Amino acid sequence: MKTRLAKRWIYYLTVSVIIVALVLLVLPSLQRAVERAKEEMRPNKNQVVEGEQEPAAEEAGQPQEATSFEKIAETDRLELLFRSSDSAITVIDKTNGYRWESSVPLQDVETDGNELWTASSQSIFHMTYTDPHLPALETQETNFALEQPKMTTTSLENGISVRYELPRLKISFDMSFQLKGNALEVTVPGQSIQEGKDNWLMAIAPLPFFGAASDHDKGYAVYPDGPGALSYFKTNHPTYLNPYRASVYGADTITFNYFGREQNAMLPIFGLKVSDNAFMGIVTQGEYDSNILFSPSGYLINLNRVSSELVYRREYEAVKKDGNLTKKPEKDLIREDHTIRYVFFSGNEADYSYMASAYRDYLVSEQGVVPKVKKDEAVPFGLDLLMGIKKDQILIDHFIQNTTFSEAQEIMEDLSKRGVQSISANLLGWTGEGYLSYPSGYKPSRKLGGISELTKLSEYAKEKNYQLFLQDNYVEAWKGNDGFSSRKDVVFGANHFVVTDRYSELFYLNAGKQNAQFQKEVLNPLRKLDITGINFDGIGYQLYYDYNEDFPLTRGGTAKQWTEMMGKSIEQFGGAASIGGNGYSLKNSSRLFGIPMEDSGFFFTDETIPFFQMALHGVIPYSGDPQNLFYDPQLQYLKMVEYGYMPYYQLTKNYSEDLKDTFYADLFSSAYSNWVDQAVNYYKEMNDKLKPVWSQTMKEHRKLQHDVYEVVYEDGTRVIVNYTPREVRIDNHLVPDKNFIVVPKGG
Repeated sequence: MKTRLAKRWIYYLTVSVIIVALVLLVLPSLQRAVERAKEEMRPNKNQVVEGEQEPAAEEAGQPQEATSFEKIAETDRLELLFRSSDSAITVIDKTNGYRWESSVPLQDVETDGNELWTASSQSIFHMTYTDPHLPALETQETNFALEQPKMTTTSLENGISVRYELPRLKISFDMSFQLKGNALEVTVPGQSIQEGKDNWLMAIAPLPFFGAASDHDKGYAVYPDGPGALSYFKTNHPTYLNPYRASVYGADTITFNYFGREQNAMLPIFGLKVSDNAFMGIVTQGEYDSNILFSPSGYLINLNRVSSELVYRREYEAVKKDGNLTKKPEKDLIREDHTIRYVFFSGNEADYSYMASAYRDYLVSEQGVVPKVKKDEAVPFGLDLLMGIKKDQILIDHFIQNTTFSEAQEIMEDLSKRGVQSISANLLGWTGEGYLSYPSGYKPSRKLGGISELTKLSEYAKEKNYQLFLQDNYVEAWKGNDGFSSRKDVVFGANHFVVTDRYSELFYLNAGKQNAQFQKEVLNPLRKLDITGINFDGIGYQLYYDYNEDFPLTRGGTAKQWTEMMGKSIEQFGGAASIGGNGYSLKNSSRLFGIPMEDSGFFFTDETIPFFQMALHGVIPYSGDPQNLFYDPQLQYLKMVEYGYMPYYQLTKNYSEDLKDTFYADLFSSAYSNWVDQAVNYYKEMNDKLKPVWSQTMKEHRKLQHDVYEVVYEDGTRVIVNYTPREVRIDNHLVPDKNFIVVPKGG
């Protein structure tokens, strides 16, 4: 017994000694971590403003008294005020005296005890940075209130520039604020950014709380999720785990998961309406490397706020020495200028309809978008024709002829006889490789009739004044297809590995190399065709960096190469089209395909709005999903009417059973003979009722009551859409259940 007790005491003593030793070993690290945390959270008030002295030593680290605002700029519409103690700004709308504040008045902040976010709501910027020496990427967020940077100001014409120096992080940059007409422009020059070796800049969000609204304000936030989305301010809301954060023009990185993907932010815009006042933000420079942020009340703090985040580095997957993957920050800083323009509205104009109109004006007057819709022209019938596609077989792939070129002409002739006044046709799978087999080979398939029959079809379309596009994809490439090198002609990631799927079957093509050979390989062989142009698949809905050593490209550089290819199509044929509506594709698009009707369905989103459609209607014609693939034909048809789409079908001469076991089995019902009667009926209704407004811009869009919406066109014509299962009366007009009416101007 004594021996057993002695052994037990020896065991306890040994364990105690080990625990004490471990504590002694860990204690210095804990102390250093605590000291670092204290240092990061400690104010370091060291502003230096022109004409002012640096604070005395005994005042360092102590919050300064807030100075008063001073007016530094003025236009006919706006006044800009600046506060030297923290560089806060206020924009006064002189039409009604409303004040747009960059920092939220403290008495208005409902933080539920969150002092950190109360401080952040006073910050002129938020910032994300990282320590590049860490074995894996760890980003940290900070803001003006935490860092209390040194400041130096410089007067500008109708504004001011502020240089922020963050001593703790050894990061500095400039930010300017200038009034221009009815807008405020905020710019961060790329060359102004400096950083140390231990802290790298990842992103800056200027004016993160500009105009932030409380739960008791009436209004909503606008963000570019798909066609557009609204989130109303609410007094009762949950606690949200994540905000809306979208990279402009789509995800930063290439993904091979096509299911459940969020809708693109096709336009670099955001907006906020507070009572009878509103602003819209437009990223006019650096939009290729920007995010749009909307944080609803309930995410970290009870304030609704919307802003842009400027991206200066991205993360990528690097291979460690042990062969495992880890996240790392890109080495090089993106040194481009970023500018965000805030346009202000008041009174009846303070809503998303006028925001969309203002963005349309920006596209036309500053981005060079020329209206492609002619006045009083008929509504076009959108017709996709699937021509040919390959079916995998053991020895030789079988080419399926779904629609020959001569059959395509027969279909268009039949539609014309049935009363279709205008056709916008698009041929899929017209090459020898067939649909979805890329690179496609670029030559018209002989099994479909070859170049001679395609020439006849194009001559017929030109004679009838119909559009005829040839769709192809110069973005994707499949292993085993000729026409590209999987080592030289493809996209490389920041880790300098080829970007491909898990099976190394699908690749993405370098846009610069595609552009270099596009004229010779594609356009020259087709020069005798009387087509409208090439329809570019892929370029309107995805965008990426390419680290190909032969032809490295930024996201903006990739977009430039693609738009140059579209320009070459315009030079040769007179037009071009794109699938997807990312903003860079608009200038060169004669028609847009695949424009979404719905947003991504975030929990905080209250309504889908046709912001994109309102900006483009009457300027560029667009189509959405084919009507023969609708899951709810009547509801989606009404949505087409409300959002101003053209009627649109994707059809084949033969039956869709032929597509079984091909890459395009989704086209489950496509035979022309099965759909022509319904298609012509829908077309005639839309053309008869909506032809007067087809070439007009949308002036207003509003919700009249639950599931009843109204669109007002530029001449005052109203289209009222009733989604309810009952008849409704609007201004003495009866709107049948699940139907629409057109009310002429003055009606």
